[in-house]
Amino acid sequence: MTRQRLAPGDADVATRLHAAALASSDGGRPARAVRELRAGLRLVTGQPALTELRSRILLSLAWAESERGRVDRGFQLLDEAETDAPQEIRPILLAQRALLLKRAGHNTVALEHYDSAIALMTEGTYPQDLVRALNNRSLVHQEAGRLRLARADLTRALHIADRQGLELQAAVIGTNLGCLDVTAGDLPAALHAFATARATYQTLAPGRLANLAVERARALLAAGLFSQADRELAEAISQAHGQQLDHTYADALQVRAEVALLAGDPQLSIRWARQARAAFLLRRNARRAALAELIVLRAGLDPTDPRSEGRPTTTGRALALAARLTRLGLSEDARIAAIVAVRSMIASGATARATRTLREIGRPRPIDRLDTRLLWWLARAELASASGKPAQTRSALLAGMAALHRHRTQFGSLDLQTGAAARGQELARAGLAAAVARGPAAAVYRWCERARAQALLLAPVRPPTDAPAAALLDELRQIRHAFRDAELAGRPADDLRRRIDELQRAIRERSWSTPGRTATPTPYVAPLGRVAAELGGAALVVYLVTEGVLRALVLTGRSAQLVPLAGYEEAAEAVLRLRADLDAQVTTVLPGQLARAVRAATRRDAERLADILLTPLLPRIGDRDLVVVPTGPLMTTPWAVLPGCGGRPVTVAPSATAWLAARQRLRSSTKADVGVAARSIVLAAGPGTNRGAAEVQAIGRVYPTATILTGADATPAATLGALDGSDLAHLAAHGSHQAENALFSTLELSGGPLLGYDVLRLRVAPSMVVLSSCDLGLADVRPGDETFGMSTALLAAGTATVVASVGRVSDEVAMTVMVGFHEAVAAGRAPAAALAGAVPPGSAAAFICFGTG
Repeated sequence: MTRQRLAPGDADVATRLHAAALASSDGGRPARAVRELRAGLRLVTGQPALTELRSRILLSLAWAESERGRVDRGFQLLDEAETDAPQEIRPILLAQRALLLKRAGHNTVALEHYDSAIALMTEGTYPQDLVRALNNRSLVHQEAGRLRLARADLTRALHIADRQGLELQAAVIGTNLGCLDVTAGDLPAALHAFATARATYQTLAPGRLANLAVERARALLAAGLFSQADRELAEAISQAHGQQLDHTYADALQVRAEVALLAGDPQLSIRWARQARAAFLLRRNARRAALAELIVLRAGLDPTDPRSEGRPTTTGRALALAARLTRLGLSEDARIAAIVAVRSMIASGATARATRTLREIGRPRPIDRLDTRLLWWLARAELASASGKPAQTRSALLAGMAALHRHRTQFGSLDLQTGAAARGQELARAGLAAAVARGPAAAVYRWCERARAQALLLAPVRPPTDAPAAALLDELRQIRHAFRDAELAGRPADDLRRRIDELQRAIRERSWSTPGRTATPTPYVAPLGRVAAELGGAALVVYLVTEGVLRALVLTGRSAQLVPLAGYEEAAEAVLRLRADLDAQVTTVLPGQLARAVRAATRRDAERLADILLTPLLPRIGDRDLVVVPTGPLMTTPWAVLPGCGGRPVTVAPSATAWLAARQRLRSSTKADVGVAARSIVLAAGPGTNRGAAEVQAIGRVYPTATILTGADATPAATLGALDGSDLAHLAAHGSHQAENALFSTLELSGGPLLGYDVLRLRVAPSMVVLSSCDLGLADVRPGDETFGMSTALLAAGTATVVASVGRVSDEVAMTVMVGFHEAVAAGRAPAAALAGAVPPGSAAAFICFGTG
């Protein structure tokens, strides 16, 4: 090595470059760190007096190069540093080599190096390095399933970071504690930890946000919020690619493959997983590459599809992968691969071999991931079914659904409660298909009830009193109000739009942290006999889908029958087409001939939808009142428009069990038999409507003692205060359904909107709510027929009946229907009957009575 003359100031410049590089690395910018470290290295190379500084720069450069995916180059740099490293930095060298060994998938050797490094470090001499080493060792323990040891390392590291004022390192440790919470199944705690870390990263280390987004996506995946998880990962992939964070990039690809797999898109899952596998192989990380291969294997297996990969090939690949995962120390993932092999054996008729293999795998453990447990119960059910054991099939499926319920009860957030059903889709489909195949209508009914709208059977969890959350909601109201004013005035509003997005994200994330009631027992299924008794002379129609076919379970009196209808996709398309027709009649001023054509199209589409949903059932239901439990997009069917439903009371319920429970609660209420004059009634009208104030004044004449809020008095705060504990509320205002997150759906009031999140914070929700506005009967329908909208929020908060529209509403029709409805309710008619009588024949009104009817 050629010696260079030590120029004045070289040591200071190199030291500053090293410090800047460490900041770049901590900030998640390894490419910049590499440039700064190389510049510093040039200054100190060949300078015997700067040997220690050179060794430290080489150690930092090794980490930065590995972060860019150049792990082999990182090992070379460590070897170079070791030749001249003074004794005092050898603990740091051991820790850095351990980090690279883990990156390469050599976790056992990495742990030995971490143990040696940490044994040589004290808080007094190596505070920051000790924190990093403990944090990184915890990741090795976590991957090996040693969660207690992982948490102990992180707790110790956090105490040191707090004492030493290492704010960024404390945020990194908090992130990893959140990862442990995900593994332990405590998703509210995990999401809270990630939200806390995000605030620190945004200020101190924006470059770390990509890695945090991957961890958040894992939690959202576990919660069943697949779309939200995929958006996080798309952002993470873009950011990681731009920052040359090759490890984070590969990690995000792999999690995105898992999201696509569980969201039901196997081809996209295979695509992402293969890209992730290639990226990990470039980094020589055999462990992570094997996990990506497992996703490819799972995505390629569809036991119901004869075009799926050849069974012997799939079985052999799965068993070979299980053996490799075992050798790599990934025991739980090895069992998943073996379960895939079992399902492949069952599909090929090798039930005896499948039985032996499943027995060898053993029952799932309480510490196993939810995905592992559900997959095991599904395989056991498929094996029992293939072996002609229906009782064991049912038992296994019920056990899987019970595990899903326990998972759901940890959530206090309606958003997460309704998303959880996505994790049990295969179990629910298998149970319903088995019930339909066996034939008894009672069995089909029970599986329909077990597999749908379970979130609304949980006791409401009111978010805790939270001043920061309330402040966020108030700011969101103000900003949205300002945004609306800017839109109407034609002023630029990009900054306001960005602030709205930031606030909505913060509010949603805060809600995710609300814990549930984990001791909640598995919801019971209302007995068919009790439902029949409650129906009286009405009919129950439960729509369901198996193998792409729409069916209706019809209960009249004590008789239950299963009726096949049309293809499900045809029915769903017909609903969307009819709603579009109705909106066109209201939102556009059409020339006479075109208006007549639209009305004719509406009649045809209404007749076609009635032919699918209703006409085949008429011989059984006659002219009875209906309680309808829809599925998927049928949730938003405008029933009053259909031939055969004009003037017929129709109640739309999330499930028969939820309907019966709500009616029983309503009947046991102390106010159930109170007359109109003694009821607490709230009538509110928002600004900007041509008929809002006139509508509530007209309704006020029906209820002389009602509280009426109009004009400047109809603020969100005043309206919410009046709603709390009221018997009946009527809100006439502009409404907007937010498809991206339905709890941000709005009713425009004076000074800002009332949001779905506001409704969930009511101490006692009104018994009945009428939303005289456009679209607020709409809802996102998630797997398991979990609806998510303003009406859902009200039902979840405890409201018994919600009347709302699934489309646009003209002022004239709304005024006529709403006044007529309240006159009938005041006269003692049930809400569904009152609504049916108030809608004029041939009207385009799309109001629906949700809940108890």
